[in-house]
Amino acid sequence: NFEIIKPKNRLHLYSYEKNFDDFVKMYKYGKLPNAILLSGPKGLGKATFVYHFVNYLFSDEKQDNYDLNNFSINPNNQSFLHIQNKTHPNFYLLENEFFDTDIKIEQVRNLKNFLYKSTYLKNVKIVLIDDAEKLNINSSNALLKALEEPSKNTFFFIIFDNFLKIPDTIKSRCLEFKFYLNLTKKKNIFNNLLADFDLNPNNEVIDKFIQFETP
Repeated sequence: NFEIIKPKNRLHLYSYEKNFDDFVKMYKYGKLPNAILLSGPKGLGKATFVYHFVNYLFSDEKQDNYDLNNFSINPNNQSFLHIQNKTHPNFYLLENEFFDTDIKIEQVRNLKNFLYKSTYLKNVKIVLIDDAEKLNINSSNALLKALEEPSKNTFFFIIFDNFLKIPDTIKSRCLEFKFYLNLTKKKNIFNNLLADFDLNPNNEVIDKFIQFETP
């Protein structure tokens, strides 16, 4: 039996190095959009990418900061630990609750309370909306106001499965980045995941699994 490692727990980022460098440059030059939409098939690593970039933002110029050379998070990093424990004052996660089929309007109202609060230490606020296709009509409409008037240092990262749909009103307020993997990248990610779990399957098994859309 294997435990599936959730995106927020993954310490290494595989095959999105170019995307990561582009996001870092946008942030450093003040060009990072306040509302970013990451689209692509579910399981592609979009949430893992965001958690790594968020760690970079929160831990920049601090002890145990994000390792840009190896695209990895230090497990002793305080921002990483706070997000694990759901105690980071500048980070808000909006997702469907366990066993719920959609994201409720009450969760969006709680988000608005978070947005009104002052930031702690570094003046950056992050809102991560995972599985945005699960926003219902009411929660989508409630979210629009926050997306229309973001403060300068508040950044929304909205993740959705492009095989499904999200309201056009939300898409129109974001800059979309489409994530995908070619065959080489899928092999690279899959081999790294095998190494993480200390597995050594034969090439026939690997060739079979990389035919899937996501690793």
